[in-house]
Amino acid sequence: MAGRLIFPRIMALLILAILGAAIVPATAAGARMIQITDMAGRKVSIPARVKRIVPLGGAMRFVVYMQGLDAVVGVEAIEQKKSPDSAGRPYSLAVADRAARLPAIGEGGPGRLPDFERIMAVAPEVILAVGVDTSQVATIQQKTGIPVVVLHPGATTALDLNQIRDSFRLLGRVIQREERAAELIAYLDGCESDLRTRVEKVRERPPVYLGAIGYKGRHGITSTESAYAPLAWLNGRNVADALPRPGHAFIDLEQLLRWDPEVIFLDAGGLSLVADEYRRNPGLYRGLKALRSGRVFVVPPYNSYHTNLETALANAYFMGKILWPGRFADVDPAAKADDILRFFTGVAGYGRLKEALHGFGRAEFGDNGVAVR
Repeated sequence: MAGRLIFPRIMALLILAILGAAIVPATAAGARMIQITDMAGRKVSIPARVKRIVPLGGAMRFVVYMQGLDAVVGVEAIEQKKSPDSAGRPYSLAVADRAARLPAIGEGGPGRLPDFERIMAVAPEVILAVGVDTSQVATIQQKTGIPVVVLHPGATTALDLNQIRDSFRLLGRVIQREERAAELIAYLDGCESDLRTRVEKVRERPPVYLGAIGYKGRHGITSTESAYAPLAWLNGRNVADALPRPGHAFIDLEQLLRWDPEVIFLDAGGLSLVADEYRRNPGLYRGLKALRSGRVFVVPPYNSYHTNLETALANAYFMGKILWPGRFADVDPAAKADDILRFFTGVAGYGRLKEALHGFGRAEFGDNGVAVR
């Protein structure tokens, strides 16, 4: 019986080997090689012209930004599934059709290694990684014999635009999309400059609190983040910046009441938990100035399977419109979001964000919880 089970397994591996020989990666076929330094500081030898890639972690979004889907030969199963979480990744709209036709090379998701045999079967010349632990990167490269290029560490607590620009340049070089990389960088520069110019010489900077921030799961209003990128691009006044350490933090409700911010923005991913908290203790929530004055708003999460730059930029324009309406009078946040999403992903996906994650709006607190208007 054991022999019957082992024999098909051996035959399957032999078939994969034969198929693989028909599409031998350039790395094994004597192609001209070049050496690059990836975003983890690793020296990696890759073919001078890369035509076959597999993206891991959050790397698929960078491939979409770079208009490089034609080079993808295998995908993580997470990119093939429609779920509430996929709505928080606007690039998934651009990926859907191609991903459904490609082989899955593993489940995907934070911390999960791919299936090495499946990767070798699709014979990529380069594996791209975002948010993959460096020890796992080394394991993947060792087990497959295929060069792994780290595009971005994928940290969810910071959105470093300079690091993203460098990632664009790197990927543009790897898959011969230097012109598109330059377009992405120019667009990003333009958004950053536009936001900065709009808030120059602003005298009034109301204290703002960001609540219900996702961090390894969904959380209620006491989950916050200092140096929250969209607000930082506006030079806004984030009350959580007073915390001793940058990045994500959990506070207690008493701290929030002491801060008593004029404006609160809630991450839509945690809105249902905020509604539960409010139903249990409405009196405490009503102690907040922002709630009493109707200055609590909702924004889509920009961290979903690592950082979605396009959503973060769209959030910045909505926040600017709320905080300084006169300086953003020409901005329709929904239309601006569609413009940004279309540029990065090729799809105007704000409608999907709104359907699945409320979109931009005012949070109204009532007997039935929280509604977004």
